[in-house]
Amino acid sequence: MQRRFVFGLGGLLVAVGLVAGCRAAAQPAGTTPRAYAPMVAADSAPGLPAGMVECVVTNVVDGDTIDVGSCADTGRVRLILIDAPELSGGARCFSRESTEYVAARLLGRTVGLERDVSNTDRYGRYLRYAWVDGELFNERMVRDGYAALAVYPPDVKYRERIAAAEAEAKAANRGLWGVCGGLNAPATPTPASGAPTATPTRTPTPPATPTPGGACTAATARVVSLNKAAEVVVIEGSGDLTGWYLISERGNQRFDFPAGFVLAGRVEVWSGVPQFANTPTRLWWSEQTFWNNTQDDDALLYDCTGRLVQRFDDGD
Repeated sequence: MQRRFVFGLGGLLVAVGLVAGCRAAAQPAGTTPRAYAPMVAADSAPGLPAGMVECVVTNVVDGDTIDVGSCADTGRVRLILIDAPELSGGARCFSRESTEYVAARLLGRTVGLERDVSNTDRYGRYLRYAWVDGELFNERMVRDGYAALAVYPPDVKYRERIAAAEAEAKAANRGLWGVCGGLNAPATPTPASGAPTATPTRTPTPPATPTPGGACTAATARVVSLNKAAEVVVIEGSGDLTGWYLISERGNQRFDFPAGFVLAGRVEVWSGVPQFANTPTRLWWSEQTFWNNTQDDDALLYDCTGRLVQRFDDGD
């Protein structure tokens, strides 16, 4: 019995040794076991802040205030460290353009909202930075000239970045700096004595927006093609397009559909060509060329209430 036990123990030791030898042979000499990198949360990716709340933009109040939903921050949001021209209480110079800029880029989209120090302001609005497509929207808006830097401590996390963006916009006379000379100038700015008029020649002056209601709200229309080289936009749909308008996003040029124009299937909107008489299927915009052929320039279609109906991607 004792011999059988010794033999069994010896066989077990041999088997263990063979397994260890096989494992050693499977690991090439001079290597170390493979290390697996820990998974990184999406909101901690380089360049993006951690802890963002994702919300859907449901309404654009003006150039620095939005409404959001479908998230913990549902309600009204005031964008931090920026100030856009006032739209209410007496519209200021570039207030309409600033509001449309925000609507074109944020309305209906999911954005990341980042808190600084304060949660809300004295009006109960959430104080947040907005991130979209991996970019700090507050900073981008100032760099493009649609808002100015506004510092209200203690919420100053990105003050230096946005200050640099404002300096760049001023140096290039972008947006409100070129048109208005500064923030919250009168709606029709008066040029300084001896200074050239800053109003751009390429942007048509939009007529007053008609009162919402009537046949125009029942109309349906969508951009189906945009040929930037030929300067023609094709729109399909039906109904009275009085008060509807089209915008070339890059230069913020605006085309207003003629009062009483009824879309019956398909219409072409032409620019960059000599003026011709409008017909039910062809509308003339301007002899100037508007569409940017080297940079992204989407077509934005708005209804008679000022609601963004469609952003048509130009493919760039």
